[in-house]
Amino acid sequence: MLDLSKNWKNVIDALHSGVMVIDTGGAIRHVNPALEVLTGYRAGELIGNPCTILGCSGCEPWYQQGGSWCMLFGSGKALEPMACRIDSKWGHPLKVMRQGSVFRDSKGFPAGAVETLQTLD
Repeated sequence: MLDLSKNWKNVIDALHSGVMVIDTGGAIRHVNPALEVLTGYRAGELIGNPCTILGCSGCEPWYQQGGSWCMLFGSGKALEPMACRIDSKWGHPLKVMRQGSVFRDSKGFPAGAVETLQTLD
C-alpha cells in the first residue's frame, strides 16, 4: 500500500506541471523539477525565498487593493485558474496558467499552500 505521508514529494515531483509548496509566511518550501525547467531557477535558489521572487502579475492587483501578502491566505479560498506573468531567472516574462489552494492542519488552521503553474507560450 502506498504511504503518501512518506511519498508526497515523489508524487509532486512526478507531475508535468510546475508545483511549489509555500508556508504561511510566504517562503517556498518545495518545488518540483517541472517548475525548475519552467522558471530556470534550481530548487536551491527558490527554497527558503519568498514566493514573490517570481514576481507574479496576478498578485499585483491584490497588493494594490490593500490585501494581505497573499490572496490565497487573505481570502482562504482556492485560487481559480488564472493567466498571469511570472519572471524567469533569465529576466524575461513567462505567461503561465496558475492555480492554487491553501491546505490545513489537523485543527483546520492554514498550514501552507500549493500552487501549480503551466506555461501558456
